[in-house]
Amino acid sequence: MTGDPRQADADAAQALMDQVERDGAVQLPALSTAELCVLGAMQATLIDEVSWSWWSGMTEAERFGISAMALKFLVHRGLLDAPEPGAIEDVSTENVALPARPLLAMILVGRTQPAFVVVRAEGAKAAPERMRLYGIAEESRGLRAVLAETGPGKLPTRFGPAYEYALVSPAEAVNSLLRWVDRAPAGHKLGRRRPKIIDVYQPNKGAGPARDRFEVHRGGPSGLRVEQGSTDSSGTSAPIDCDEDGFGRLLTDLFTRQGNAA
Repeated sequence: MTGDPRQADADAAQALMDQVERDGAVQLPALSTAELCVLGAMQATLIDEVSWSWWSGMTEAERFGISAMALKFLVHRGLLDAPEPGAIEDVSTENVALPARPLLAMILVGRTQPAFVVVRAEGAKAAPERMRLYGIAEESRGLRAVLAETGPGKLPTRFGPAYEYALVSPAEAVNSLLRWVDRAPAGHKLGRRRPKIIDVYQPNKGAGPARDRFEVHRGGPSGLRVEQGSTDSSGTSAPIDCDEDGFGRLLTDLFTRQGNAA
């Protein structure tokens, strides 16, 4: 008698969480735009306009053919359970039941059910950068981990732009933001730096996603001057003077609250 495969997947998912807690980060598989689209995980149009335009610009027949190939490749990579023989070729991809294995499931949970989404930019009017973070929370345990995603910079394959992933601890996610805040922009010359913008979105609000914005400037008595605003408030609060540890605690508290509320 074989064991329950669902329990095996649950054990594998718990092992991933244990590894993240122990090591701070675990590398996850890269995915193409076609794979994300056929899995229903290409929803963040704010930051995925190029990829979504590539997908939606195809004819229905083209999308169907690429979807079938993408599903086959995901099965070949061991990220989806194998379907019944001939299922992908003979049935609309919307009706094919292909359970995700734990590595892929982590990406799908972060992408489709995020407790929060972090988008960053160099300067208040700059386009979002390619790196973003998705909080992964459990109803009974709150924030468990953070999905770190590096979006595409070009259209390299027939499956569209590629996305790279890692699963990181909440502490490492905050540390990555602090390292980015401390890093000078590429080509930076002496003089005033543009502020670093960190937008933290909490999705699934009735009136649209709520956003907390942190505009981080170098300077101030403690090293950083942080201007904080929210779509839930009447305006921007008074600037906060803090060091990197203080700003890290502020981000940690926000991520924890949103993870507990998810």
